[in-house]
Amino acid sequence: MDSLTPLLADPNTGSNTGAGGLVIATGLFGELVLPAGAFDPARANEIRALASQAAVYATQARGAGTLRAYRSAWRQYEAWCARLGVAALSGDPRLVAMYLTAAAERLAVATLQVHLAAVVTAHRLVGLSLDPGHPSIAFLLDGIRRRKGTRPARQATPLTPALLADLVRAQPAGPLGLRNRALLLVGFGGALRRSEIVALNAGDVAFVDGKGVVLTIRRSKTDQVGAGDAVAIWASDDDALCAPTALHRWMRHRAAGHGEEPLFVGLRAGGVLTDKRLSDKAVARLVKDSATAVGAGDAGLLEKTFGALSGGVERHYSGHSLRAGLATAAAEAEAQLHDVMRQTRHKSVEVARRYMRSADLWKNNVTAKVMRRRPD
Repeated sequence: MDSLTPLLADPNTGSNTGAGGLVIATGLFGELVLPAGAFDPARANEIRALASQAAVYATQARGAGTLRAYRSAWRQYEAWCARLGVAALSGDPRLVAMYLTAAAERLAVATLQVHLAAVVTAHRLVGLSLDPGHPSIAFLLDGIRRRKGTRPARQATPLTPALLADLVRAQPAGPLGLRNRALLLVGFGGALRRSEIVALNAGDVAFVDGKGVVLTIRRSKTDQVGAGDAVAIWASDDDALCAPTALHRWMRHRAAGHGEEPLFVGLRAGGVLTDKRLSDKAVARLVKDSATAVGAGDAGLLEKTFGALSGGVERHYSGHSLRAGLATAAAEAEAQLHDVMRQTRHKSVEVARRYMRSADLWKNNVTAKVMRRRPD
């Protein structure tokens, strides 16, 4: 388009719909307004029908966390466009580049890419073309990456096995403690994402005598089509770290009526179980609150966990600390990359190697040969 499409406020609703704009309902972004001139009026009903079906498929093609991020990003982009008085669905890459420029002052590069993906998706849902590789966008993002860097500002601090044991022992007695201990150990041993933990059903657990437990992961961030995968967790000699034992105790108390019932559910006061599946945010709160309860913020524990030279390291415990903890601990135990990836189910070698690097820094490091005292 030669110019940014202006918006005209609808006097009846007060919303910015554009003169003669076509309102299309989508499950992902709510109602989107396709500006006049961007579609053939004679095909309005056909466009609505196709966009509606496309919205169904688009929603199913993304995980719940991604959908939330896309909706939030689109609302921010739409509000920014409204302040400028331009149509959000303009199809103009220069407008998107302007938005990314403004947003770069407050957002990390990775978040900017999510916002771009959301804007592109919204355009495609209504049949508009928007090329994310257009020079106006591509050159801008390259410049932002060079200036700001691509390393995330905050990353989840991995839980070590020793700290995990502290968290497990700190859980209260009764049903709440049974659930929390099983959740923490399953999340760590299975290297599960928090969404995968809460998605587990009672029927996804299979105990294997003399070995441990096998979990069926029906769907994940890297398996959106639901092909499914299996993850095995060995029993531990340390009862505080034995996921199969903790899981068996919780399931005996849980007493699910059938295999499709959620494995981890909420509890009311007094330890009364509900039938409501636990939320992924509850997993993050459990890890964070438990880490705080055992004094994970104390300098003494930081030194115990990461070594004497760890002062000044910012710790950020979250649900991802369980998954990152298993991968990091496996790397420090000199597990092979392909074995770590089998447990974490990473598709990208580069992503999986991020967990290996902290251990690799010290392995065969030349300063050990030069600086450390050799025994006589």
